[in-house]
Amino acid sequence: MPKQSTGQPVRSAERMLAVLEMFSFDRPALSVAEVSAGLNLATSTVRRLLNVLEAHGFVRYSAQSGKFAPDFQVVRLAAVAVEGNDLLAAAGGVLDGLRERTGEACQLTVLSGGEVVFVDRRESQSVIRIFSPIGFRSPAWDGRASGKALMAWLPADEMEGLLPGAEEWQRGSGPNAAEDPTEFLARLAVVREQGYAVNDEETERDVWAVAAPVRDHSGRVVAAVNVPVLKARVVQDDRARELTEAVVAAAEEVSRALGNYRGRTGRQN
Repeated sequence: MPKQSTGQPVRSAERMLAVLEMFSFDRPALSVAEVSAGLNLATSTVRRLLNVLEAHGFVRYSAQSGKFAPDFQVVRLAAVAVEGNDLLAAAGGVLDGLRERTGEACQLTVLSGGEVVFVDRRESQSVIRIFSPIGFRSPAWDGRASGKALMAWLPADEMEGLLPGAEEWQRGSGPNAAEDPTEFLARLAVVREQGYAVNDEETERDVWAVAAPVRDHSGRVVAAVNVPVLKARVVQDDRARELTEAVVAAAEEVSRALGNYRGRTGRQN
């Protein structure tokens, strides 16, 4: 018998994944028309994909809103991913200790497809809290401390491949955002030199954050530990230095738990 082509099943699977990836905190529910426009697919194709995902429990349909949203199968897979993830297991207690030591919110991020993804966090007890929810994604080059810590040690070709060109560059909303890719790359060089990254009002006014890289047993950067605060809380005394030292120490502790014993995480090549 002739060998059947696997092209169509693969394309269908890729399209289903693309549908699921469209859901976000900004857009937790989507209509067929919105998915169709976002993926540039025919509405009939999108409807079939959503119907299959609904039949398997990955999305649910609301007749009231006329929109689809992720359903409990996604939650089940997320729970499985968390339970079996060495990084999350290694970082959990460290994040607890970091929040206890600093009194601030602390976060764990990874790099995925050119985006920073927040995979774990601990909230502060402050009245005004600054944090990103678990699952939140943002461009790795938007000026966040965690994004710079995750990108700084990438190979040059891979790093530049993630950056938009000068003409496509969209400046961040903070007053100190990088004006273009060249300036951003220069800031990454500073991160490599000092071993940690700072966001000093690059993404938002009045927000300051510090992040340090987490390395696995091979020395590869696999995550970043991040603490965001109001800038007003770091301009007095030695608060910025204290937070930086605490974050670097926490990242090193997670790295050791992952089998990295070769010294300070931020200083390795």
